[in-house]
Amino acid sequence: MVESSPRGRPVSWAVVAVVIVGFIVGGLGLILGPTWWLFWVGVVLSVGGIVVGWATGMMEDVH
Repeated sequence: MVESSPRGRPVSWAVVAVVIVGFIVGGLGLILGPTWWLFWVGVVLSVGGIVVGWATGMMEDVH
């Protein structure tokens, strides 16, 4: 039987989105200048997303 929907809880997908946005913001901070405050905002978003993912048990969604 083929499952048609993606696996994972909505909170896990939200964490993935935050980490991706953090990487994009940090990358833009390096490209545009470098603009260090923007880079560090990206770092905080990415690391914060990883911590939230760990705290919510995101990796338990993998089957």
